[in-house]
Parts: sequence; structure tokens; C-alpha cells
Amino acid sequence: MGFRVVPITYGGDMTASAPLAEPADSATGPRPERPIDIYRRAIAVVEACLPLGWTVTSDRPRSPAAPDRILVTAPDGESVSYAVIASRGVLSGDVARIAAELSESDRGFVCAHYLSDPVRRQLDQHGISYSDATGNLTLVASRPAMWVRNRGADADPWRGPGRPSGVLTGEPSERVVRALADFTGEMSVPELIRLSGASTGATYRVVEVLGERELIRRIPRGPITMVHWEKMLRAWAADRKPCVTRGFAAPDGIGTVRADLSEPLDLSYAITGLGATDYAGAEVLEVYADDPDTFAQALGLRPVDRGADVVVATPWSPVVFERMERRDGLRFAAPSQVYADLLAGPFRNPNAAEHLLAALTADPSAWRRPVGRT
Repeated sequence: MGFRVVPITYGGDMTASAPLAEPADSATGPRPERPIDIYRRAIAVVEACLPLGWTVTSDRPRSPAAPDRILVTAPDGESVSYAVIASRGVLSGDVARIAAELSESDRGFVCAHYLSDPVRRQLDQHGISYSDATGNLTLVASRPAMWVRNRGADADPWRGPGRPSGVLTGEPSERVVRALADFTGEMSVPELIRLSGASTGATYRVVEVLGERELIRRIPRGPITMVHWEKMLRAWAADRKPCVTRGFAAPDGIGTVRADLSEPLDLSYAITGLGATDYAGAEVLEVYADDPDTFAQALGLRPVDRGADVVVATPWSPVVFERMERRDGLRFAAPSQVYADLLAGPFRNPNAAEHLLAALTADPSAWRRPVGRT
């Protein structure tokens, strides 16, 4: 027998030898919470997608637990057994652990209320079958030869306002991303909470999003062991909400403004954008200031609608002022912040961003501090 490939159309008739039950390709009703309910919803997808004559059975579960194993049987009586792993949530970092817990000769079947695309891809790479309550399904075996797939939801339909949105917006994301970029070395989540200043719950939610998007690698319930900082900063720059900016004219030019800023002043500011790099001379000074009016008044700047010499952004979070660099008496935003600002937003400059990235990549130790040295 060759491999059985069962094409599934989305929302239409399935290719099969006889009419089958409609697959559960969309989430309806309440989110399944108990393992037995998660299992039942996932198995409904399997039963709907198996060709005529194939069956799936299980041992009798002890409610609310899911069965320990399922048995898929071909029309000729040949069967294959799978160990059932029922979970309300599976993260990318969990897949390696699941694979390690299976014996070499055993097959795993993961069922959950929803499995994200990165998780599904990792399960595929490990040869682990899966099904979720939205209709995402892969069921594979060599004997009997079988490969059944279905496409369900691309996003968790039950995600509420308190759950990770999958995007890196808001102050907690800014704090966590900046801390992960600015520090290097294995980092526990409690250590990340301390370094970032974000709340415990918010930090765990952002870490979950970063893991789902494969921007970090974390040992299940353990430390963060790898940060793809360049990809992470790009993702954050693309997701975050742009700051509000105001333009000002400098009667004596930005050279005078920079000279004044190098003097001791009671101002909270950080230079960013092109002027924070050595890529090219900046004709406009781009800065963060927590109070643009006070900043402008102290430097004798005049508000303008166009032709600004100085552009001042009001930050959403004070994290832009953390881990600043000081050069020639001036305060510059941290390299990670400057890079994100050059990628997207009011200070966007792709060429300068690529120039800065080359410098950051060439010598990460010049700007990423070892964990434990703040």
C-alpha cells in the first residue's frame, strides 16, 4: 500500500470515497478546557477527515482525563497506536520535551484547543501527529501508510483581551524586548522581570508571544537560552504604535542645540534616529523627551508645522531612557532602541538601520551586557 494522501478543501467537499462528516474547521461554542473535552473536539476532526472504512478508537478515559492512547485502523485491519498528549496550550518550547518523552518506537498524538503555526511546524519536524479544536490536523504513520492533513484556524479564536495578542505592542512588550536585546546570556523569567521592570504576568505573556513567533528559545518552565535579537527587534519595530512627534525650529542651527545639550541641563531626553549613528550627518535632530514643551523652552526652540530642525517624540514608555549611552556629553538612546527606531516609525531610515545593524552584529559585546551586570 502506498501512502494515502487525503486532500482536504477548506469549507467544501472533501476528496474521499464516500461522504464524510463535515470537519471541524472553525471554532464554535465555548473553548474546551478539560482534557477530555479537548480530546473529543480534536478527535472529531480526525473522524471527519479519515477516509471511508478507517476508524479511530480509544481506551475508556476517566473523566475529565483524556484517553492514554488511540488506535487508528485501516479497512484491511492493520492498525497503528498513538500516545495521547492532551493540553490546553502547547508552546514551541514544549515540542522538544514532548518528543523526548516518547520512546523511539512510539508515536505521539497531540491535541489542544488551538495549535499555532510555529508549533504545528515543529510537531511536523518531529514526526508527531496532532489535531486541534479548530480543524488543524496532521495524522501520519508508515504502517498502515497514512498521511492525513487539514487546515483549521490561523489564529486562536478563543483568545480573550487578557491573553497574548501575538503582537508586540504596549509598554510590557517594549520593556521585555529591550531587556532581552540589551542583555546576553541564559536568563530566567524572574531575572527578566527584574531587568525589564515589567509585571510578572505581562512578562510571561510577552515571553509566550516571543516563543510562539520563534524569536526566543526557552527551556520548558526554565530559562531563556537563545534570543534572536535582530529578528526580535524587527518584529517589535513593525508591531509597535508610532510615537507622537512635534517639530521645532532651531534659530541657531542644530549644532548649537547639540552643544547646549552637552551642558548640564535638567532635561530628560535621548537622541535617536540618524543623529545617533555615524552613518551620515543629520540635518534634523531626532530626540525623545518626556516633556516636549519644557525641552523646547530650555533650548530656545520654536514650534513649526514644516521644515523642522528638531523633531521631538513623546515616548509611550520611559524604557527609551534606560541603558542610554553617553558620548561627548550627549545622551543617546540604547543601540537596540535606535535600531528599532530606524526600522519603522517617525525616525525611519532603512539605510542607516542596515549600517547600524552591521556594527551591532560585528561586536555584540560592545552593547549587549552579560546578565548579572546591569
